[in-house]
Amino acid sequence: MLPIFDINLNIYLFLLSIIASMVVGYWGRSRQLSKKHRRILELEREMVQAHAELLETQREFCELEARVRDTTSPVISMKGNKLDEPQPTPIAERDAIRKNRATGTD
Repeated sequence: MLPIFDINLNIYLFLLSIIASMVVGYWGRSRQLSKKHRRILELEREMVQAHAELLETQREFCELEARVRDTTSPVISMKGNKLDEPQPTPIAERDAIRKNRATGTD
């Protein structure tokens, strides 16, 4: 003869355990999300501060450069502004020069 199992299931206890597990899961996930949100805000603050420092340094550099330009000094600087420097040859022009050169394999 086969054994008979008698299982009593209290529906109220079952529903209570499901609700309790949902609450615990929601609470844990909300803690994770709040930690991530705080970390994102902290990183954003750091980025804004880094950009502000860069802008401040750039402003100070421009002021220093303007002061150096305004002084009448007998010394001539070796590097002028970027417009005075020769521009590099475009890529297509350099490739044409490479293709037209003698190879020495004749």
